[in-house]
Amino acid sequence: MTATLEDRPATEVRHGELRAWVEHLDVPKGLRIEIIRGTIMMSPTPSFKHGAIVRRLYDQLAPQLAEDMVAQPVYSIAAPDNGDDFCWPDLVVVPAAIEEEEGWLLSADTVELVVEVVSPNNPANDTVVKPEEYARWSVPMYLMIDPRNGTVRLHWDPAPDGYRTRTDIAFGETLTLQGPLKDIEIDTSDFPTYEKKERGSAAKPPKPES
Repeated sequence: MTATLEDRPATEVRHGELRAWVEHLDVPKGLRIEIIRGTIMMSPTPSFKHGAIVRRLYDQLAPQLAEDMVAQPVYSIAAPDNGDDFCWPDLVVVPAAIEEEEGWLLSADTVELVVEVVSPNNPANDTVVKPEEYARWSVPMYLMIDPRNGTVRLHWDPAPDGYRTRTDIAFGETLTLQGPLKDIEIDTSDFPTYEKKERGSAAKPPKPES
């Protein structure tokens, strides 16, 4: 059973010294920053295919969500048990009222769904570490989309030692969400997969006409 927002006690976002230092850090353009288990993590701007999956997922979620809920690709989530850790997921589903608030960090108890598209550079972060952290933070559902092998995994029913239940599908199949979002279906048929050498090559400009 997935707890609703009303079932989960509200908590305030705490602020630690490491996070305060990061907030004033001059982060180079094109890098995303997170603090996970006390370690500062920087990752490059996602690839075009990564971004395409996030947009296509957003386009499906938005019309299916209740009027008081929104899908957002720009919010970070603060760890509830320390003042430093935070994750910057690819997409979250949260109450629409949050858009009128100040700040940039979500309290984990406001999040219904968190989405990560697996990065080819550091896949263990999305496939191993974040499922453990999001479950420990009591995020009801974690949707992991893996373009390396064309699979989708939905984790739900969080516990301190991990999610208790999961659903696995392949690209091309339809996934039904759980809990308060149980009426929402995600069609994965147009999700692209990575090529073997996806990273490290910029998009080539068109050749000039002779």
